Amino acid sequence: MLALAGCRRSDAGDHKSAPGATATSRGPDPVLLRIPRQGGAVKAYIYPKLDSVVWSGTGMSIERVLGFDPEGGTLAIINGKGSPARIDLRLGDAAVASRVQLVSLSTANGADIYGIDPHGSLNRLTRVSDWMFSPPSPARAVFPQLDGSVVVVAQRTATEAVAWKLRPPVATLLDTVQLSVNLRGIRAQVGDRVYFATETGLTGIRSRDLSIVEPIPFSHTVIALAPTPSGDRLYVATEGDAAIAVVDRYTDKVESTIDLPGKASALRMDPLGRYVIVRPSQGDSAWVIAVATDKLIGSIPTNWTADLPAAAPDGAIATVGDRDVIFVDGETLQPIRTIAGGAKDYWYFMFWNGFRPRAHGLDQPVSFAGEGTDTTADTTGMAGSTPEGGVTPEGKTGAAPVPTTGADTTHRAVASGIRTPPPLPHPVAADSTARIRAPGAPPTPAPKPAAAQTFTVSFAALLTDAKAREIASGIIVNGVKARVVPSQRAGTTIYRVVLGPYPTRAAAEQVGQDSKRQFWVYPGEP
Repeated sequence: MLALAGCRRSDAGDHKSAPGATATSRGPDPVLLRIPRQGGAVKAYIYPKLDSVVWSGTGMSIERVLGFDPEGGTLAIINGKGSPARIDLRLGDAAVASRVQLVSLSTANGADIYGIDPHGSLNRLTRVSDWMFSPPSPARAVFPQLDGSVVVVAQRTATEAVAWKLRPPVATLLDTVQLSVNLRGIRAQVGDRVYFATETGLTGIRSRDLSIVEPIPFSHTVIALAPTPSGDRLYVATEGDAAIAVVDRYTDKVESTIDLPGKASALRMDPLGRYVIVRPSQGDSAWVIAVATDKLIGSIPTNWTADLPAAAPDGAIATVGDRDVIFVDGETLQPIRTIAGGAKDYWYFMFWNGFRPRAHGLDQPVSFAGEGTDTTADTTGMAGSTPEGGVTPEGKTGAAPVPTTGADTTHRAVASGIRTPPPLPHPVAADSTARIRAPGAPPTPAPKPAAAQTFTVSFAALLTDAKAREIASGIIVNGVKARVVPSQRAGTTIYRVVLGPYPTRAAAEQVGQDSKRQFWVYPGEP
């Protein structure tokens, strides 16, 4: 659901389509889901066209989103009562996944939900069946991995914990490690590592084999962590410090610090790796840091909820007031758009093409009606963005233009709220058009076949060539070694570690899974 894409502000202009220009879809659509916080109908929009609902379905009260499963089209959430639940975006219904009160709820793929019950047992909730495992000691936290394994952690004494690795549904402990940590502190997964905050810094383990990584010392207690999407950097807020520390995950050392106007209490990372949003310990505002430069951009007025403020696909930042949601430009922090009454909804940005209508008999989704016409008249000044398959490298404050949709299509919705595809034209013989030509005119040349789409597997996007090559040297899948591809983004060279291209998305995803590493798939060649 993330993408590697970007463009300079000067390239985007005023982000309006040129007369007669047509937009071409490049991968999943940027989608905004709005879910009433107290319960009600879920509505989907193709961002940034927020005046036209493309899908509506049954929802429920929501506390926060756990993850999204693009294959099954389900959104894993914690509902307003603290229970795990799913919203099915294909069928348009919602259901609670378990009535048992669970803690440490999490998911790696959006499909399988993990949690710890009051007895300390590990619970896995799938759409088909549930599974439970009781570890040697009552579990306190669970960290599901992309390869299907999980890391389970228990507290044995006030200062001693133990971590186990297993691969459900097999109830066999694969690895075990002792840790000198108290699990009441901050803990977070960063790429293939799990970090635990201690009084003197961070202690981490590798999820692959539970080996302990070099501790990262801090002079004060860690209170917030925010890893970049690729996991190459870790932003750390400590108690009592008016600064953010930037940790290089490959050297396990603080590479720089970012001074703040005051003390921080929480951090939120842009899913596309362009910004870090910082919550101050006091006041109704937030600070915005550009990941590309590790510089403080400025302050924005906003409340702080489980979903907002948040970075939108085009680089704008959605802030929330008492009643309205206000978009500000990610670079200037100036207001550019207001959504009246938006504060009553939970906002979730994602990338998915499941809302595109499909013509009967076609295997590929068709375009939205009116796609390519100018629909940005009400969003002048917003930065453009296109996630090519759902991933962007850290260090980007701008991105390529989002494919736009045409005029308001809300009237196409039927009573159920689900869009229906337009009727198909009458069938025409495959060669009938070639035979209709003036007498004596040469035959009309056959159209060139469209180039087949390919897919690339990306493992990291870094700012240094040496570090990228170090990562690439350790990635070999089916005898093929990953390579480093440099590219220019807004005057900065980004070094991407990739494999491919591959003829299908399924083939690319299989390679990513076989690598046993965190990966993203995006359309096109690197």
